[in-house]
Amino acid sequence: MNIMPHVLASIVLGCVLLPSLRAQPVQTNATPPLGSNSIQVTVTAEMGDLGGKFFGRAPDPAKTRRYYIAAEPELWDFTPQGLDPVCGKPLPPPVVAQRRVGKIRYVQYTDDTFTTKVFQNPRLGILGPVLRGVTGEFLAVTFLNRGGQPLSMHPHGVKYDKDSEGSYYEPRPGRGAAIGPRGQFTYIWHLDAESGPMSSEPSSKGWLYHSHVNGDEEANLGLVGFIVVTDPQRARPDGTPNDIEREQAALFMIFDESGLGEAEREAAEYASLGMNTGPSKTWSQVQEILEQGARVSINGLIFGNLTGLEMNEGERVRWYLFGLGSEKDFHTAHWHGMRVTEEGRRRTDVVELLPASMKVADMIADNPGSWLFHCHVSDHMTEGMFARFTVHPKGSSGVPRSAGPAFFGLSTAKQSLQIKNAAARLGSSGGAQIKLEGVVTVFEAFSVFNQPVTFQLLGRTVPFAPNRRGQGTAPGGEYKIRNASQFGVVYGGLLEFELTLQGQEWREALMKAGLTGRTARSLTVPMKVQIGTASHEGIAEVQCLFE
Repeated sequence: MNIMPHVLASIVLGCVLLPSLRAQPVQTNATPPLGSNSIQVTVTAEMGDLGGKFFGRAPDPAKTRRYYIAAEPELWDFTPQGLDPVCGKPLPPPVVAQRRVGKIRYVQYTDDTFTTKVFQNPRLGILGPVLRGVTGEFLAVTFLNRGGQPLSMHPHGVKYDKDSEGSYYEPRPGRGAAIGPRGQFTYIWHLDAESGPMSSEPSSKGWLYHSHVNGDEEANLGLVGFIVVTDPQRARPDGTPNDIEREQAALFMIFDESGLGEAEREAAEYASLGMNTGPSKTWSQVQEILEQGARVSINGLIFGNLTGLEMNEGERVRWYLFGLGSEKDFHTAHWHGMRVTEEGRRRTDVVELLPASMKVADMIADNPGSWLFHCHVSDHMTEGMFARFTVHPKGSSGVPRSAGPAFFGLSTAKQSLQIKNAAARLGSSGGAQIKLEGVVTVFEAFSVFNQPVTFQLLGRTVPFAPNRRGQGTAPGGEYKIRNASQFGVVYGGLLEFELTLQGQEWREALMKAGLTGRTARSLTVPMKVQIGTASHEGIAEVQCLFE
């Protein structure tokens, strides 16, 4: 049986030691008794979506960008490569012993059915989807809580009414303050003039968003992302800044994976002051546990495991820099081999960050090579707060120079299906064979044999019923899942597949789609993939060869 996200939540929360994930009772009262520390949800699953208004009115659809985001449990790996690829040193024993931990992340979907996930950008790491717009627009964010506790989305910098504040505190929290498990709410945020950059500032700004039900605790769960607001006078038609060619982002934050609750820490602190509270651990023991549980990360990854910080020589690159965390989160972002202009006012190669800092640094990628990017606080560097960034020299086969892939949060990036290789061979006897290799988003711990799969392309529909090995056959077609485990489960949210189609009917379909003569050429083929109830659309550039 396929494991849906809300079921996975129970598995993750039950199997991983994460006290801060303890669920609060779901109640319908909007306001708890004065002085109470309990969180009472403001929206339950039974209430439906009570949001979608800005000071009592729906925003103008023509000026509104829509997003669909769920909070979902996930086993997060701080070192997915299992090693330090930058310094080449062994990972510290506490990290090796606890690489994967239970988190809750913001995950983007294509529509309000919340069945088809959007590809997540690897260079964002643990950060949630990037929301973007230009000054004067609205963001309508439909939020679904698939976690086991009340959660929310609270933005910095933008304008909102009380219901779309996304923060829980007394008295009378807004409707969107604490969304209960399986609850749904649409936040409306206005990118007014004060949300955007001033004329003296760079052409775009970055603002954090995060869950804010129980103070700032949920950021440590992984519930954090950011918003980009661009000055319309300095924007392209798609809303990206017209004075840069690429965007990068970095969140400097120490995640606490010690498993210690606040009460246990305070008890040890009081004991160190001579107060007899009978702690189970001494103050020094607590400090040692906290030190071993600290994950000093950039975008939730440590010891050089953050990848994708790539650019081309000569590009103007904008870095959105953020800091979050506790009183220990004093960071200094430093680039080797490069200089940046901080907030359009001073040239430097180090930018200081405090908790909840949000800064912009612009770079001219004028020095090709692979360079170190790290926090210059010595302890943080030692504990793994570093990564590499790469500047590809001109003329090399580096990252694409086109604007689309270089920017965060564009509609073209809201995809769930990617065809990596597509080829068609047309034989002299009249038949044809089409081979496709691709990747599609699925839920975590996806059972490959539980869901039927249907492909639609070239005016034809081919259904498959995969077996426990993730293989299926149909008249004139074969389907194979490449990354299923021996138990028929795909982990990590991405399903890799191969599709083979052959026969005279496929040759005729290619000809009908525009293939003529016997000259090799590329054919653009729209296609759809249906996996269970999730529908995915993409484009295959089929390389056609004649034998």
